[in-house]
Amino acid sequence: MQDSDSRQRARRAIARWTLALVLGLWIWLGLGQYAQAQSEVRIESRLNRLESELGRLRSQFRQIESRLAGSPRPAPNLPAPAARPNPEPSLEQQFDNLATLAIELRQQVRQLETRVAQLERSASF
Repeated sequence: MQDSDSRQRARRAIARWTLALVLGLWIWLGLGQYAQAQSEVRIESRLNRLESELGRLRSQFRQIESRLAGSPRPAPNLPAPAARPNPEPSLEQQFDNLATLAIELRQQVRQLETRVAQLERSASF
């Protein structure tokens, strides 16, 4: 009788461990997909912000160009050519463009930080 009780306990313990393992795997896989989806949303959001920043920089560039050309009035603020007949660039090209934009933005931030530091130093005198 004791032998059958110990076997039943062992079976129950194995069943519990198996259930815990299955639940753990199920949760782990579900969270992995959730994290991947969140990462994709974050990347898309950053890409949209960078595209917006690029449009703003293009507009500023056109304004500066028009000033240098001696035009008395600023160039019209035309929207960036968003709808092109060209096919969408490949994912690799998009990431290359994103990396380039990120580097350019980082350089601009560094320049602004330098200017702020200079202004703070001159203001403290």
